Amino acid sequence: MQLRVNKLNTQGDHKMNTAEKVYQDLQAFPEPLAQEVLQFVEFLKFKQLNSEKTPNDTTVAAMHAAERGEYEATSLNDLKKQWDDA
Repeated sequence: MQLRVNKLNTQGDHKMNTAEKVYQDLQAFPEPLAQEVLQFVEFLKFKQLNSEKTPNDTTVAAMHAAERGEYEATSLNDLKKQWDDA
């Protein structure tokens, strides 16, 4: 499969930003490959959103108690809810 790669606009006053460059090049991609790029972008968005989360005090306390062997049985759903509420 051969892709047509658009040359960057090196003349004139307008310099393309990264999103514009990606958009311009993506227009030449076949639909299945464009869908793959979209899936990757969605993965990066998910990764960024989840990297910004930090556990709340309750979760941190539970983690420390678990390290010491002093914890109450907690369901996975309760842990997920604590994490989502952070």
